[in-house]
Amino acid sequence: MKNLSKILLVTLGLAYAGAQAQTDDGNDQHNLTISIPEVALVDLEAASGTAITLDAVAPTEAGSAITYPADSTIWLNYSSIKNGSGEATRVIQAKLSAVIAGVDIKVTPSAASATGDGAKGTSAGTVTLTTTDQDVITSIGSAYTGDGVDNGHRLKYSLATNSYSALDAASGTQLQITYTISDE
Repeated sequence: MKNLSKILLVTLGLAYAGAQAQTDDGNDQHNLTISIPEVALVDLEAASGTAITLDAVAPTEAGSAITYPADSTIWLNYSSIKNGSGEATRVIQAKLSAVIAGVDIKVTPSAASATGDGAKGTSAGTVTLTTTDQDVITSIGSAYTGDGVDNGHRLKYSLATNSYSALDAASGTQLQITYTISDE
């Protein structure tokens, strides 16, 4: 009986060793799961703060109109990863908190800087801002522009008179411009 037990143990041991040897070969595999988050971020950057002042310049000669300065110190940065459920591209829109009678407020985004990567968006050209969202950057895919000044799209702000008779003297009227990134 002892010999039978020993033979049985040796047979079971050899069967187990044979089974182990059969599963190991020149390759093996395991699963790897990857998650990529949806991203839609927008940021305004400037060397010394994003508050700007565009004061009209009074004429020094009778019969001349006021003139307006421009400002190109703010950069629009964004990061975008589409969610893959059909939205082909994204858009960045801008709107004013209020309008000023007689004055158009315009923004002209430059082409995207060379920094960053991906399907960066296209400038919509010069846009007259209103209290309704206006497209300023279109056709944004999965992309990032780089962070900070000199990255993304430089924003040029300018003013123009749309009705000289509607102008009223005012000092320090403060408006807000809101930028929003969303699916097109």
